[in-house]
Amino acid sequence: MDDLEIEEALRKGREEKYYRLKQEEYRQKIKQQSVYKTYSADNLFNFYSMQYNVDKDNEEVVKSICKYFSGDESFDGDLDKGLILMGGVGVGKTSLMKFFIRNQRFSYKIESCRDVETNYAQLGDNYTDRCSFNIPVAINSDPFGHQVIGFCFDDLGTEANGKHYGKEKNVMAEILLNRYDNNLPYLSTHVTTNLTVDEIKTQYGSRVGDRMRQMFNQIQFPIKAKSRR
Repeated sequence: MDDLEIEEALRKGREEKYYRLKQEEYRQKIKQQSVYKTYSADNLFNFYSMQYNVDKDNEEVVKSICKYFSGDESFDGDLDKGLILMGGVGVGKTSLMKFFIRNQRFSYKIESCRDVETNYAQLGDNYTDRCSFNIPVAINSDPFGHQVIGFCFDDLGTEANGKHYGKEKNVMAEILLNRYDNNLPYLSTHVTTNLTVDEIKTQYGSRVGDRMRQMFNQIQFPIKAKSRR
């Protein structure tokens, strides 16, 4: 083997070593990215308290929701179900759900029920189909590594029946039934509402009411909870 051949062999060896190191560096980076932070219920309550004043009337509700989104086994409900937050106007239901929009259990998108009605009027069944499934997201776009996110439907009961080219339907009733029938994880769907259980059954029908009972943990704000508006 002459000098040129030896030099070429050494060059190839250095090159192969360089690429092995780069591949190992890449594998370690991917491994690090796959380890996501988790937070306890106390962590979440402290983070929330830094951004919002927690009234004594609402403290137990906030702590319960922190237990839910941390996966705390002491949560007084079913961790496999979603949440339906019920209470008067302005007590903080939407603020709570906005705070947890990215969470370690199942992130979600907040969609106003009034916007659901408006979007159905413009887009028709294509829009209800979109809301009837979870949403794929780009890799590493969610801080907790979720590849799909769910929905929180805000202010259930404030929307009217949707109309698209003369076709009228109770859009939210259809979406909730579809999400149930599509066998999506219950914890991927949440709802906030000012309605009572009886009002929900009256407005959406007993079938929707029964499905919602199966899908959701009911979180009721105290009657004496003050409006924050």
